[in-house]
Amino acid sequence: MEVHWRRPNELTEDIRLGAEARLQRLAEGHTDLIKAWIDVGVDGHHRKGSGRVAIRCQARGTELVAHGEREDAELALHDALQVFEREVKRMRARRKDRRLERQPGPTLRGVVDRVDAGADHGFVITDAGERVYFHRNALSGLDFAALEEGQAVALEVEAGERGLQATVVAPVRPE
Repeated sequence: MEVHWRRPNELTEDIRLGAEARLQRLAEGHTDLIKAWIDVGVDGHHRKGSGRVAIRCQARGTELVAHGEREDAELALHDALQVFEREVKRMRARRKDRRLERQPGPTLRGVVDRVDAGADHGFVITDAGERVYFHRNALSGLDFAALEEGQAVALEVEAGERGLQATVVAPVRPE
């Protein structure tokens, strides 16, 4: 998972590295967390104190947001990380519940249209002719480095920020 900071000057480098390590441990063994932005703010006029931290994370199929407000930025970061961890656990529990309800396997078929190895994403053209974005984290049972244009794949899609986005891209199963 990539971690980006906005206005981190209120925190020491050790605190920032500790927060990043905590986020990486949360992402370990999972492919659902893609990018996180940590925004540190200071406001001397706020009733709850002067430290504010917001964590926004792009996750597969959703966006997670967590906030912390305390008397200083370090405590606010700690609170925001606790809230974020709870949100990730809830998201994973909901997905696990949904997987039990769904039919196994992706529902659409298509072919790989383009792979941009430097940017960790690519595009698939579905059998219906729709162009679908996918991130390497959506691959299941496929090696991103070995994907080739024209390769048949099965996929699940959902609406993304700029059009259709694959949540799962897998090898085509024989029928």
